[in-house]
Amino acid sequence: MRTTLLLLIFASSSLEVCAQSSREAYTQGLIRTNEGQDNLAIPYYTKAISLKPDYVDALLMRGSTYLRLKEYNLALSDLDRAISADPKLMKAYNYRAHCFLDKKDYKRAIADFTKVIELNPEYANAYDSRGQILFLQGKYHEALPDFDKAIMLDAKFDQALYRRARAELAIKDTVSAMRDLNMAIKLNDTDAQYLTLRGWLYLAQGSFKETVKDVSKAIKLDPANDKPYLYRAKVRIAENQLKQACEDLHSAGNLNNMEAQEMIGVYCFDPKDEVAH
Repeated sequence: MRTTLLLLIFASSSLEVCAQSSREAYTQGLIRTNEGQDNLAIPYYTKAISLKPDYVDALLMRGSTYLRLKEYNLALSDLDRAISADPKLMKAYNYRAHCFLDKKDYKRAIADFTKVIELNPEYANAYDSRGQILFLQGKYHEALPDFDKAIMLDAKFDQALYRRARAELAIKDTVSAMRDLNMAIKLNDTDAQYLTLRGWLYLAQGSFKETVKDVSKAIKLDPANDKPYLYRAKVRIAENQLKQACEDLHSAGNLNNMEAQEMIGVYCFDPKDEVAH
């Protein structure tokens, strides 16, 4: 259905694609890509490729555009062609790896990220991405060296610091995890994920004041995240502040947090239910 819709959009857009050289068509595609008009860019890249079937740059750009549009099979077809034309085209392997990652084809994603690293050993994102896949596979110890390398190459890579912290927590290295979370938040204190995870770690350590500070800020940054409400509710329960706890539990429950919904039945008494007594 989505493919059919895109084809209709491309068909109408193609009316604007006049007789052009492959370079002119490619340039028009780039203009639309830079303006965030991916659907309108496709016909121009297609025109460029029809005029010059081995136009590697156009294949790369159309493939990456299909990737953003989540048309993975179309993206893979273009990226395969680009790699066949230029086996050392790092960007094509990188985009293809992300296609495989989105499709949860982790084996081939790792192979392509490894190829990216082979072609450009200084590319921190490739190590980080490969580490993410290893983490998703439950290979926490194997993921750590990739995160280490990404951070070594880019000391301000806050996302890699956060992901390394998650891997460290998975192997129960809470000291290293807290260090990495502190560094990530120092670099970027507006990411609700970082604050939520550090809030959870503070909660596990019994540092309630720090928990409330982190999760309250996370809630302001991302009110649709259920976990900060739950963690703050747990602090309120520990401090016997049941009214405030229940407000947070209801907020988390309304966001489909199952644990909060169960806790409401335990801690949040509705006087209307006492009628029978």
